[in-house]
Amino acid sequence: MSDCLRAWQTGALRRSATGGPFEDVIVSERTPQRERRLADHPSLKPQSLLRQLVCAALPLGVGVVADPFMGSGSTAGRRRAPRAHRASASSVSADFVTLARQAVPKLAVL
Repeated sequence: MSDCLRAWQTGALRRSATGGPFEDVIVSERTPQRERRLADHPSLKPQSLLRQLVCAALPLGVGVVADPFMGSGSTAGRRRAPRAHRASASSVSADFVTLARQAVPKLAVL
């Protein structure tokens, strides 16, 4: 694992802010209505959950988050937030691409 971290900056989950390992259970919530008003998508994930997942996915705090099924763009919204990371997102749905273009800047400021 340490070889992958050195060579590719990946291969592990980032430890929590307290120094403990990433937990098996992630504390989350239902997607708040204020987020739903910004991006009305049937499977919109709460930004509080995405913050934890994006942070854990980049064990050294650098890298690119790829989201091949962007939907509303909520994961890309996390990368546009302050101190966030780069992201690449795509969708086969033109409607969701349009939704994401409108929603990402708004979700990023939450």
